[in-house]
Amino acid sequence: MRTTSTASAADEAAPAARRRLAPEDREHQIVQKAIAFYASHGFEASTRDLAKELGITQPLLYRYFPTKDALVDRVYEEIFVRRWNPEWEEWLADRAVPLADRLKRYLQDYARFILRSEWVRIFMFAGLTRGGINQKYLSRLRERHFKVIAAEMRHSFGIPDPKTPQEEEDELELVWAMHSSVFYIGVRKWVYEQPVPKDLDRTIGFRVDAFLAGTPMVLKNARS
Repeated sequence: MRTTSTASAADEAAPAARRRLAPEDREHQIVQKAIAFYASHGFEASTRDLAKELGITQPLLYRYFPTKDALVDRVYEEIFVRRWNPEWEEWLADRAVPLADRLKRYLQDYARFILRSEWVRIFMFAGLTRGGINQKYLSRLRERHFKVIAAEMRHSFGIPDPKTPQEEEDELELVWAMHSSVFYIGVRKWVYEQPVPKDLDRTIGFRVDAFLAGTPMVLKNARS
């Protein structure tokens, strides 16, 4: 059995060990814990509770992130920006590869990027209380992916270019519906706690095939 003095020394050593973390290691620890914390509790949870979960004081937390907004911005950067694969745009625009194959490769890889509990739950919580996160991300997705998919679909299927803003919105809505069905798999699993397909690549392949079997015809008919 430990003596009281030995136990006291050990108890004092633990906080000291935590304090000895290098600044970059401490910052990384805070960010990773914040990701898990906000995924579980949402963005309404306080920084005081986060500091308690980290085992540090609130002033120490603010030394690294002076405001809650600064920490949330860093969480956004870590989850939605740093893990973004810049090759996606290249894959989508590579006309040496059939469009169906491009879409399957892209969406199967994109699914591996987003279909994680922390990603899905943080995105859902952000939509309720931190709309700016969703708006930034969805704007990026629309400009870099949705518009490219729409342009490549027009090229592959001989669909006339949109002549009005409404026609452009029509095709982007169809792209968005197909694309968001992948995200919805994560909602079913981590929000609704419902079973999801085990073979995601197969499921995504079917969705791409269904999209290309119907959407080009719908757009051609609408623009004829």
